[in-house]
Amino acid sequence: MHAKRQTINKSWPIPRKGTKYVIVASHDKNRGIPLLVILRDILKLASNRREIRKILQDKLVSVNWKVRREENFAVLPFDILKIGEKNYELRFSEKGMLEAKETNRKDIILKVVDKKTLKKKTQLNLLYGRNILTDKEVKVGDSVVIKEKKIEKVLNLEKGKEAIIFAGKYTGRKGKIDKIEEKTVFISSKDEKVNVPIKNIMVIN
Repeated sequence: MHAKRQTINKSWPIPRKGTKYVIVASHDKNRGIPLLVILRDILKLASNRREIRKILQDKLVSVNWKVRREENFAVLPFDILKIGEKNYELRFSEKGMLEAKETNRKDIILKVVDKKTLKKKTQLNLLYGRNILTDKEVKVGDSVVIKEKKIEKVLNLEKGKEAIIFAGKYTGRKGKIDKIEEKTVFISSKDEKVNVPIKNIMVIN
């Protein structure tokens, strides 16, 4: 399935001019970027679709520890890609554009947006529709550090923590939480203080 290049999400770091159509992500089409686009157009690991398909069929690419061979598989913000021996994180630049940057990290950080109890475990509903079971004490708004489908650490939403803004006018900005008032978070970002809805920020450290 394809969409017109002019209609794709403006956060995709690819030219607005070029081929008329661009492949559509397998799911979460508004936020996900297909592997084909990341490998060919962003990381430029190959010049054409056939070469990308070869890389995928050779099982050289994994997303969050699982090998993916579908060229339209949706990579979402904060996902970790392993390509050969290198790891990349899909993240927001300070200008709000998505970028795939090489990283030494092998874990992902995701915000807890909801939770519910299932027998003796708690199901955490995470950013972008993911979920995970845990017996750890975690609150809605906290972030969890996940490695190979296990929670390694809980990052509490509180004053003094570092956070990233992942939606709205200030997407991509990072800073320290100065204050939390009901549904608003006040953040010091570089030489500027901004306030954003609590739903738009994620604790990262």
